Amino acid sequence: MNLFPDIASIEYHFTITEANTILLMALQSHCPDSISLSNQQFKQLCEMGAVWVAEPHPKTAKIARPGRIRRAKKALAIHSEVSVYINPQVLNRIAPTPILIADEGDYSVWYKPKGMLSQGSKWGDHTTLYRWIERNRPFELHPQRPCWPVHRLDKATDGLMLIAHTKKRAHQLARQFELRHLQKHYRAWVAGHFCDTFSGLPHHFQTPVHCKKAHTEVQACHYDSEQNRSLLTIKLHSGRKHQIRIHLAEAGFAIIGDRLYGQAGEDDIDLQLTAVKLTLLQDTEQPLKTYQLPESLMFGQT
Repeated sequence: MNLFPDIASIEYHFTITEANTILLMALQSHCPDSISLSNQQFKQLCEMGAVWVAEPHPKTAKIARPGRIRRAKKALAIHSEVSVYINPQVLNRIAPTPILIADEGDYSVWYKPKGMLSQGSKWGDHTTLYRWIERNRPFELHPQRPCWPVHRLDKATDGLMLIAHTKKRAHQLARQFELRHLQKHYRAWVAGHFCDTFSGLPHHFQTPVHCKKAHTEVQACHYDSEQNRSLLTIKLHSGRKHQIRIHLAEAGFAIIGDRLYGQAGEDDIDLQLTAVKLTLLQDTEQPLKTYQLPESLMFGQT
């Protein structure tokens, strides 16, 4: 059952003209006549990340950057700017269920299934991994924790993701990514015999991606002669969007199931790319902690 009516996407914006205006009341009074939403639906819009507010600084009155507001009963300051984004196709989506791999207190490691987002948009973020964790509180100890994603996985890619639970840890993990002290490893199935073109030794793809330097290390680890496909292990030395998919497609080995850079159609198998290992390194580059995805979860086998 859909939570929101099947209407065209709509957005509306307004400015608060009275101090201590309750957000829910303002959402109702400024809602366009073309749609009719209940109080519960307005509250859900807030919980799903579709309501943004930019409030003035209490001393300078300068308007801050807009942020998502989760509480519909929040009292807003005068001159606050409110933006509401309603897209039923986004809001009615149901997030797949992730799996907790490791709970380290101030951060956790998760299996993100295919179809789950790493980050939201202005239209909402309820199908992201971090928001699923905040809403479902899956931890046995200290279940209610804030979440900060420190890296991304494509919607079509499944595998390991880190989520920080304090701002300090989020900054530390982000810094480790910048310094390449946090290594990401993937596996992918590609059509054809990879070793016929590239040797069994690691091959380094270093063509720019989106006009930026990029480095992908790829090695074949198995050839399935019955299905004429190769299983690759991949190590990222940089983190450009779609980097692995672009480098392999340019080499003539698009990942099986890749509808964007390959020849896969809508009815074909999903993208056969999984983030299988995360390694946090010390300054000496000796492994500090390694998280490995169970074989049973690879390529969305759940």
